[in-house]
This record gives sequence, structure tokens and C-alpha cells, in this order.
Amino acid sequence: MNNNANWDAYRIFLAVVDTQSLSGAGRRLKLSHATVGRHIATLEKRLGTKLFVREPSGYALTGAGERLRAEVEPMSLAAERALHAASSADGEAQGLVRVAIPHSLASYWFMPYLDEFAGRHPGIEIEIVNEVTQVSVKRRDADIVIRPYGPGRENVVGRKIGRIGVGFYASRSYADRFGLPSKREEWKEHRIVGFGGRAAEVELADWLSHVTQGAHVALRCFSDADLVQAVRAGIGISTLVCLTGDHYDNLVRIAPQKLANGTEMWLLAHPDLRDTAPVRAVIDFIGEKAKADRDRLAGR
Repeated sequence: MNNNANWDAYRIFLAVVDTQSLSGAGRRLKLSHATVGRHIATLEKRLGTKLFVREPSGYALTGAGERLRAEVEPMSLAAERALHAASSADGEAQGLVRVAIPHSLASYWFMPYLDEFAGRHPGIEIEIVNEVTQVSVKRRDADIVIRPYGPGRENVVGRKIGRIGVGFYASRSYADRFGLPSKREEWKEHRIVGFGGRAAEVELADWLSHVTQGAHVALRCFSDADLVQAVRAGIGISTLVCLTGDHYDNLVRIAPQKLANGTEMWLLAHPDLRDTAPVRAVIDFIGEKAKADRDRLAGR
């Protein structure tokens, strides 16, 4: 590796690798795409080789670029570990920890605990990332991920910490006007708030379609927040995470003993970062609260 290139150049190189675009790397690093382009051009000139080629899908690595990534990625992780270690050298965990967590869990479960966390760990700053399905720990989009499936083939480690209950909900005003379905054939008499496009909550969308066959879809929503507000406004019935549905007094859960479902809740992190002081502090806190709230999370 050419030592004349400074670390900023390699950091920008990795951002382009991850996002496959100059503009995406610029957004991540808070730089203009022109600045990113200049750094990449300078790095290629210093190394005497082309690192990227333009393809329809974006910037793709050349063979030289692949070899450089293999060298630079471990350095990036080592630098982050060193930063966490240095910032926590006085015994108090410090630093930024990015947590990728679904919107419903963040808003109705995790955030109410953050005042307590700040009291315990005043030196740690938490950043919430809601795009869980698009997040990559390897790309450093997040340090910790809470999601409904395990590690798979990714280089992440962790454990299942509970289940997230889901159910069918309607507003009390809707129930007063139209009643609530108690048999499968009664769904055709009701209105549904569905999921727009290919919903991020794929399992919820599929379950909704299966149970409510024949019902009229009055509205489709792309965001969780819009869907919740639509149900609260009495537009129709939909599936909600129980943490969300049970939060509102004006919502009623339909046939909780029959129409109950759930997904696993996994707590994952990169193996090279999970034991750094700030990341470990957040992991332990989340695990502690998930254990205490096991029944509430499951919708029981």
C-alpha cells in the first residue's frame, strides 16, 4: 500500500465501495460528490492504477480496487476499535454508537428508556437508524442491529432476545360503527389499511393478506407511522406490532387469542466491535430491558 495516501483518502474509498456512488459516499461523509471524486482521482493517481469502473449499477471495483479493499477494511475496523478504546480510557464508556432498529421498537420501546441510559452512560451518544433491512454492519451503517432474523452468512454475532408480538387492531370509533370480525367470512364486510409497495414488514403484509381475504382495501401506506395514524383515524383494520397498538387507548385488538402472531427479536453486532466499551454498554442495556419486558414485547 502506498503510504503517501492519507487515511482520509482510504476512508472515502471505502465509502464509495459501500455506496457504489460518489453522491452516496458524499452523503455519508458530509462531503460534496465533487470532493469525493477528487479524492478518488488523487488516490488512483498516487497508486498508479484504476480502482473503479462505472457500470449501470454504480461504481464497481477493479481487481486493484478489490486488493486495496482487502487491505483497508481491517484498518478501518482497527481504527474504530482504537477510537473507542482511547475515548473510554478513563474508565467511562464514550463515543457514538449507531443502533439500527425498526421504527415501532424504537418509538414505543427503546426511546422511553434512553433517559435512563444517558444517566448511566453520559459519554455515549446513540444514533437511531430505522432502515433495518438496508443496513449493513460490515459497511459500518450501524454498530448494533435489532431485527427479526439472525446472522445468516453475515459477519455479525449476537443472540435472540425475545419475540415481537403482532395483532390486528381497529380504532374504537371504527368498532362502534362497523363492529369487529369474529369469523373468516365476516372480513368481506370490513375495510383494511394495507401496506404499500413491497412493504418492509413483509411478514405482516403477508399475514394481513391471508387473514383478510375478501376485505376491501381502503388505503395503502408505505410508512409504519402513516399506517398507525390511518388505523387510529378509523379508516380500517390493520396488523400492528402489539407495542404500537397497545400504546393507544383508542385502539382495540381483535381476537387476541386467535389472531396472534410474532417474529423473533435478534440483537447483533460486528464481532470486532461488540466488546468495545460503548458498544458493549448499549448491547448490555438492550439485553437487560428486553429480558424485563419479554411479555410486553410479545404482546402478552
